[in-house]
Amino acid sequence: MKLNKIQTINELAYLAHTNKSYEQLAIVAASNLGGGKLNLTGAINWLTINAMETDESGVVDEINFCRDLVKA
Repeated sequence: MKLNKIQTINELAYLAHTNKSYEQLAIVAASNLGGGKLNLTGAINWLTINAMETDESGVVDEINFCRDLVKA
C-alpha cells in the first residue's frame, strides 16, 4: 500500500513524528535531493533548505515521487 500524498513539508514533518513510514519518506526524499544519510531532523531541514532555494511545490513533488520507495 502506498503512503498518502503530502501537500507541504510541514505536513510531512508532523506525520513523520508519529509514523515511521513518513519518517522514512522524509529521509529517502532528502537523500534523493542530495542530503546524504540524515536523521529525521536533518532530513526535514534539508528539504526545507531545498524548498527555500527553489520552491516548495517542486520539493513536495519529489517527496511524493519517493512514496514508491517506502513501505507503508
